[in-house]
Amino acid sequence: MSRLNYTRAVYNKSGYVLFLPDVGAEEELLCLQNPINPYVESLTQQFPLGSKIIKGESGWQYVKNAAVALGIAVPTQGAAAPHAEFDNDIVVGAVAAIGALTVTLTSTANLSNAPLSTKDGFKDGFLIVNDGTGEGQGRKIKGHEAAQGTSNFIVTLYDPLTIALAITSEVGLIQHPCANVVATKAVMTNVFTGIPLIPITASYYFWAQMQGPTPVVTASVNVKGTKIIVGTVAAVAGVAVDVTTEVVIGYPLTLGQTTDTEYMIVNLQGNW
Repeated sequence: MSRLNYTRAVYNKSGYVLFLPDVGAEEELLCLQNPINPYVESLTQQFPLGSKIIKGESGWQYVKNAAVALGIAVPTQGAAAPHAEFDNDIVVGAVAAIGALTVTLTSTANLSNAPLSTKDGFKDGFLIVNDGTGEGQGRKIKGHEAAQGTSNFIVTLYDPLTIALAITSEVGLIQHPCANVVATKAVMTNVFTGIPLIPITASYYFWAQMQGPTPVVTASVNVKGTKIIVGTVAAVAGVAVDVTTEVVIGYPLTLGQTTDTEYMIVNLQGNW
């Protein structure tokens, strides 16, 4: 079915405004039949990853949990980065012309591991031409064949190439940051992806809050007006003192405590 450019917001009768990411075909709009509720989780996917909802001063994005359950109000991040070979310098296995919606890549022993070794494991992630002919282009991934051994595999894009690729071109593949989220690490290894408002089952889909007042588990006493960060102590928020590997997520509205079993209200300022 032909691709649709879906640009209008959808207003839910409960007051939520839904914004969809790239949509490839009409059947992918079936998510509009699903109720919007950031206080529930689901085993099956109800919306495209990265979909956003806004209600009042608060905003959420749609994510999938990784293989470990999450506690309520635990800050999350994109999954830990896969092997370094995924990010850049993947060999292009065949010329791709201007207007092409597919790119042929050559696998390696490191690339033929999860999640790229599974068909569509990087679906809705991103491809970047990082070097060589056509460099500087970035496209969203609609799907791909499984990477196996040292054979070629095909990546399908949502949008066509505007510059041709040669076999001397090199690309990188990035998993969608909303796919397989985990609790934040002591040293952040990916982007902040929000706060779950309920306990989340392993491998379930849910809405993670990115903006507005929300409870967050904390590990330190905070002074109102200071920044709240993640990336110092695993799975909890803290105070930005000397920001190095930390990521600012918002500002405190209540005072936190020196334990990771108590909660505070943070006015999230997620960059999304």
